[in-house]
Amino acid sequence: MPLDRRRADYGFTLLEVMAAFVIAAFGSILLYQAGFDGAAGAAAAARMQEAVVRAQSRLASIGVLTPLQPEQLSGDDGGGYQWQLNITPDQSNGTLTLYRVQLTERYGHRQITLVTERLGQGR
Repeated sequence: MPLDRRRADYGFTLLEVMAAFVIAAFGSILLYQAGFDGAAGAAAAARMQEAVVRAQSRLASIGVLTPLQPEQLSGDDGGGYQWQLNITPDQSNGTLTLYRVQLTERYGHRQITLVTERLGQGR
């Protein structure tokens, strides 16, 4: 039996097995990193959505629970969220005043700001 024919019957060489192992390891690392990045992105999106909901809820109470008058308020919402409210008169015709209402919700090193205008009694 020729030498080349016998050598082909042994299967894969150690070098081929090691190369396949290295390729599989890199593939596994890339898949793990993609999964980790996806989970981190989903968590950041959830925190942003919670900040928006908290800000919208607080903004909806302006004029109902918080009177429309020029002022600056701030507070802690818990869970690492802080808010700041600025109400400033924008225009007035004597009996009615258009107020600019700005609410900023902070969490970690990020923040969102919602701005609206509300009509209230003049001063």
